[in-house]
Amino acid sequence: MRSKLKILALMSVAVLPSCKEDIEVTLPPTESEVGKEESAKAKAERETIEEQEKVRAEAQKKAINLNDYTKEGLEKDTEMDPYMKDALLEAMEQSEERKRKKEEEKRALMERERGAGELLSQIDLEKKTLAAADAEFEKIAAEQKQREEAERAEKNATAALGMVWVPGGKYIRGSRDLQAGHRQQYGEEFPAHLVEVDGFYMDATEVTVAQFADFVKATGYKTLAEVGLKAEDFPQAGPEHLQGGANVFKKTAGKIDPWVGSAWRWWSFTPGATWKTPEGPGSDIKDKMNHPVTCVNYDDAQAYAKWAGKRLPTEAEWERAARGGQHGVKYTWGEEMQVDGKWMANVYQGEFPSTEVAEDGFVLTAPVKSYPPNAWGLYDMAGNVWEICNDYFHPGYYHTFVKQPHKNPQGPKSPITDQERMAYNPVAGTCPEPRADNHVLTHLRVAKGGSFLCSSQYCLRFRPAARHHHEVLTPSQHMGFRCVMDVK
Repeated sequence: MRSKLKILALMSVAVLPSCKEDIEVTLPPTESEVGKEESAKAKAERETIEEQEKVRAEAQKKAINLNDYTKEGLEKDTEMDPYMKDALLEAMEQSEERKRKKEEEKRALMERERGAGELLSQIDLEKKTLAAADAEFEKIAAEQKQREEAERAEKNATAALGMVWVPGGKYIRGSRDLQAGHRQQYGEEFPAHLVEVDGFYMDATEVTVAQFADFVKATGYKTLAEVGLKAEDFPQAGPEHLQGGANVFKKTAGKIDPWVGSAWRWWSFTPGATWKTPEGPGSDIKDKMNHPVTCVNYDDAQAYAKWAGKRLPTEAEWERAARGGQHGVKYTWGEEMQVDGKWMANVYQGEFPSTEVAEDGFVLTAPVKSYPPNAWGLYDMAGNVWEICNDYFHPGYYHTFVKQPHKNPQGPKSPITDQERMAYNPVAGTCPEPRADNHVLTHLRVAKGGSFLCSSQYCLRFRPAARHHHEVLTPSQHMGFRCVMDVK
């Protein structure tokens, strides 16, 4: 009200003449009846609010010790001033919320401390396991290397076209990188341990589009991506979920943190994406006949291998071949990601998954043999496409194996699904037990080697120690395979 009077006073002064009494002065009109009523109403509301605040303030002073009250007692009290009751209930609720948050923070801190302690204890145990494996390997390293060279010279002389000999022997399987960050992110690679396999022949390259086309021409085979799922296998799925297709990579519109959120931000299930149209309808394989075949699953790879008189490798065989007789190195070619500034594998270069700079000239798959082979003459054992192995995948399998090590391991006896995998405890190495009614197409198989989507910023899995999973249910654009053959 004072500001209004001041304005009126200023207006009156502004229009008064200095010495001329005959000039008429016009003052602002007085407040109307409606205005008076609105002003009175506003004043009453303001006074009510002020009174409520005063009562609440008094109630807060009296409610310093909330232990004198209970929520049930307050709610039943019909004589207490309603504003005071509201203030007490509000204060009580805020107090309880603060207590809950403190308890949650305390539990979370204790859980983190316990988890960190368990992780450090696990890392210490794995250091000892690795040291023991290194010591045992060193005893046989010189003799084994000499035997490997002689064996390879003999067997490669009579190897089938396109195959090379992988000598039998021992090696250390799994990751040597025991930094806590790596251990937490790639817990499925631990503990590293000594493993032994017999010798075998392996395809020098991934199975190419041309090779798979020959198989299809000879047999009339149709891949899962082409035929889709059967309604009788998944009776609760709608038609849109049964149609054929494969997961296709779609770069994001802008920069994102790939570690936070779902991978579906850069994957898209694309109906019509098959080995013949790997990027979806409208794409083709005319200029990709010497690229690795993609958009295939475990069953498709098994069918091809059987037709070719071969089989899929075990995980242990695959890693033995990828290491090429080199002990303890991070990559198939050595310790550094690049050699003389050059990329040694077809992997993602740029800001994943939004910007691909393609320093090596390849955005998606590359023709096989585009990069140097490893020490045993095997190409693309890192990058290009993931390679499906025969073993069931379990992220905690190595924890089980080291308790009962044996020659020529075949992987876990029982399968799990992606649902169990996502509940994996990387310290304990455990997953929930799978449900008995899971369909075989939901079972996970091992995939090795990384792909054109693996990045130094995300999914650093173009290392021989790296392990990944392949869900048979879902063919994808970055999944392929190669075969092995036993000595006849």
